[in-house]
Amino acid sequence: MGAKKTETFVAGFISLQTCAVGKFVPIEDAEALQHELKKDCVTTKELSTFIAGLALKCGRLLMVANTALITTKYVHFSANVEDDTEQAPDAVS
Repeated sequence: MGAKKTETFVAGFISLQTCAVGKFVPIEDAEALQHELKKDCVTTKELSTFIAGLALKCGRLLMVANTALITTKYVHFSANVEDDTEQAPDAVS
C-alpha cells in the first residue's frame, strides 16, 4: 500500500511539474515527457525518498498534498481567462 501511495504522489508531482514548466517554455509532447520522467530511476528514487521524509514529518498533511497533486492532473491550466472589464456591469451614474 505504501508503494502505491508513493507512486501516486510521484505521478502527481511529475504532472504538476510538467504543467508548471509548460507555462514558461513550450513542451512538444507533455505526455511523453511525463512518461520519460516516470521511467527515470534517479527522479523516481529521489522523489520517493523525499515523499518518505514528508510522510514521517507531516503525516496526515501528506494526504492534502496528494489530493492537490491528483486534482492538478485533471485541471486545464491553459484555459483562456476573459478580461474582467468585459464582464463588469455598466456603472450607474
